[in-house]
Amino acid sequence: MRVCLYLEAPDWVSKSGIKRAYDHHLKAIEAAGIEVVSDPETDNYDLLHLHFFGPKSLLYANRAKKAGRKVVVHAHSIGAHDFQNSFTLVNPISPLYEMYLHFFYRQSDCIFTCSEFAKAQLDAIDLGRPVAVVNNGIDRERFKFDGQQRGRAREQFGLQRFTVFCGGNLIPRKGVKDFIEVARALPEFDFIWYGQLWSKLFTFYPAMHRAIERRPANVQFPGFVNDVVSAFCAGDAFFFPSYTENQPMVLLEVASLGKPLVVRDIPEYQGWLTHGLNCFKADSAENFARLLHRIATDSALYSKLSEGAEQLAAAHSLTHVGRRLRTLYEQVLSGTLGVAKDSSLLTDSKR
Repeated sequence: MRVCLYLEAPDWVSKSGIKRAYDHHLKAIEAAGIEVVSDPETDNYDLLHLHFFGPKSLLYANRAKKAGRKVVVHAHSIGAHDFQNSFTLVNPISPLYEMYLHFFYRQSDCIFTCSEFAKAQLDAIDLGRPVAVVNNGIDRERFKFDGQQRGRAREQFGLQRFTVFCGGNLIPRKGVKDFIEVARALPEFDFIWYGQLWSKLFTFYPAMHRAIERRPANVQFPGFVNDVVSAFCAGDAFFFPSYTENQPMVLLEVASLGKPLVVRDIPEYQGWLTHGLNCFKADSAENFARLLHRIATDSALYSKLSEGAEQLAAAHSLTHVGRRLRTLYEQVLSGTLGVAKDSSLLTDSKR
């Protein structure tokens, strides 16, 4: 079995979770002993696995189908659900985006997606293709806590107190305003958000930009950082107030470092994030602030959530993901397509 794992426009998505998910899947496939190539134009392969939905990906999908090869598309996006409230003017065009996305997904033999929530949404649309869950994987060897890296990063960013941190593009749906509001309620803590701050031309949301400009002194936005491991080691608790997600790579990365997670209580997290076990969930700035204060002042609670986060990351290791991908690839190639009935990554490792 030879698989072509293809990511269109890698430079364009280099600062997104899509690129990190692709990189981790590449490592997982190699760890599973599967021969993998990356150029659909020149490489010979049995199955094409696409991680993006651009015009070149569509072209390669059609070519592969005409050549009798199997095609899998990875649904990092459901559609308008996770497209709106991101960049300038995307809301009016989100229905067209969703129509194209679903057209693209129909060009495949099977759709992979990274959460049970996303699978349920895609199944409800009835795209005429089986949908299988392949959870995002995490490289436990790379994302592990290092005290020296923590010290250097804390000095670099001037962090001296209990530090609440976040990561991701600074766009409205990520909950930037909520992050700032909670920071204002906890002036005794440091708050830092690592991620690209786009110009107002690309993210024209005046309320968000006003909040950033008027943020309290205990909040900083250093922008995109290349060494995310060191940056994340510098923090103490991860606060992710996003309103819509699928399965964010950043949550698994932080969990692998043993950092307690505080997230918004949204349906996307049901089934893999459990309040009080591997995270805390809340739905308001007041409750977010209360939970973060508890984590900072209760060492036993901190240890419990830290351990729960690491167990979450262990269940999403590259070994588990590689095993899942091998099983699904074999089913797609054999034409059995039983993936629609067996969607859980943890079928052979946790149950």
